[in-house]
Amino acid sequence: MKTDCEPLCGGMDTRLTDELRDEWDALAERVGTVFSFRPGYALNAPRPAGSELAFVHVRRGGRLVALAPMFVTRVGPVKVAKILGTGQGVPTELLSEDDASSRVLWDSIDDHGLIYYADSMIDNRTAIEALGAHPRWRSDSLVRERVPVIDVPPGSTARDVRGHKSLKRLEKYRRQAERSGSPLVVETIRDAEHLELRWADISRLAAASTRHTDRTDYLAEKSPADPSASAKAFLLGEAAAGRLALVGVSVDGRWCAHEICIRTGSRLESWLTHHDPAVAKYQPGHQMVEWLIQTHDELDVTVLDQGVGVNENKKAWSTSGYDVLAVVGVPSRTVGSPILVDLLLRWELSPRVAYARKVAYAVLSRLRPSNN
Repeated sequence: MKTDCEPLCGGMDTRLTDELRDEWDALAERVGTVFSFRPGYALNAPRPAGSELAFVHVRRGGRLVALAPMFVTRVGPVKVAKILGTGQGVPTELLSEDDASSRVLWDSIDDHGLIYYADSMIDNRTAIEALGAHPRWRSDSLVRERVPVIDVPPGSTARDVRGHKSLKRLEKYRRQAERSGSPLVVETIRDAEHLELRWADISRLAAASTRHTDRTDYLAEKSPADPSASAKAFLLGEAAAGRLALVGVSVDGRWCAHEICIRTGSRLESWLTHHDPAVAKYQPGHQMVEWLIQTHDELDVTVLDQGVGVNENKKAWSTSGYDVLAVVGVPSRTVGSPILVDLLLRWELSPRVAYARKVAYAVLSRLRPSNN
């Protein structure tokens, strides 16, 4: 029987074996709180051309107890490791079972000569606290934003979240659509077969919504990060595991809007939303949020996480929130480590750098084969 008294051992692999992927899945199931740290998503997330994968791991008696899946790029003489999913507008975290495994994880990242950066990391996680207290690291963090959340305890409805006038207005839009002969119909996709049936509509709308914009088409046939990866395969896997909740809106029988959500425990996270501007008058975004609130008991969730990126729609519905951080760590033994911490944080948070990357990922997603 494995016990916490067994020694911890850190290491790093540059190749993801089937065995490590299965262990990663199991660890995410045990301690993960967001979908971005499951391998199906992380491996599909865009990353810079020429970057290398690095899987820093900690084992206790042979059992995986901590993992940092990252991509590594060179900035002059230093190697910067970033958590997979960095810069993609989703909350992220490092997986670790306890304080001891978190400390050894940072030891191992330092042992391999890596500087660490991640944005949108969830505050108050064991691994972040361990970095701040670690004697071998200089680090800093900055609150990027507060992610809006809708709390939906069992039995609650949209009336517990929004006012009567707001809900009546949404109902009026539905009646208008019906009277015009183009009824607005909402459906929820939860299983793989249903997703397959609707995939052509979903991918068509995603491509149309991102074309001629700086947004990345994450639903392109092949991943902007890795031609062998696929967002469709990721979503099919989530559906097979019972974690997918994709809400779609059809007007006059035509698929016009959708919100793709993934469940982790009792939390439902919004990942992607697309809609046809032609149906904006019906406020499809608000219609889908209301639908999710009304069906949350059926979905077996008590928290609707609206995701990174605050806007007026999200503010209108949110009842609480949580902070996400930009985090940078430089090994103390690195010459000029205090200066490097400040420089890297400034560089990564520069609006120009962020915009250039966003455009690059968007262009790359268009170079991949499309379903349409």
